[in-house]
Amino acid sequence: GFGLFLLYTGYKMFSTNEDEAFDPHDSKIYHFLKKYLPLTASDGDGKFVIKENGKPVYTSLFVVVILLASIDLVFALDSIPAVLGISKDKLVIYSSNIFAVLGLRSLFFLLRGAVNKFDYLQQGIAIVLVFIGVKMLGEHWINQWLDKTAQTIISLSVILVCISGSIFYSIYHQKKGMPKNL
Repeated sequence: GFGLFLLYTGYKMFSTNEDEAFDPHDSKIYHFLKKYLPLTASDGDGKFVIKENGKPVYTSLFVVVILLASIDLVFALDSIPAVLGISKDKLVIYSSNIFAVLGLRSLFFLLRGAVNKFDYLQQGIAIVLVFIGVKMLGEHWINQWLDKTAQTIISLSVILVCISGSIFYSIYHQKKGMPKNL
């Protein structure tokens, strides 16, 4: 299930033009939440709940926090089987997932700044997401053909090549003054 989600996300990241404005109010998740919660388009000046016409309504900031928490939870739950394959120690399992969730937010801000600096980094990350999605979907067959060491080396190599390649390609295009087009 999650592998398909990563494939879809990677495809959308690769094919989406940065210039296209994203409106969260057009998203399916927003429409789903709107059915069950009183939402407002206002950001509420940093508040989660404000009053409109005397009634409490949830702001778009509240929706963003809920979505980020949900994504953190999905990633934490998805990584538990991987950690169980490495260790049976409960302290290792819990602490690794807690630190992973804590690190996601700072990694997000780091990547956001890097994506703004390197034009093709978004496509490199998208290819990595597709690779991980394919790997998750084909895990049964991959485990039959490759041992864990080979899988780790291949995964790290693909990630390194995609990320560094997209950064170097961005630098090359910036130096040549070429417009971004993919």
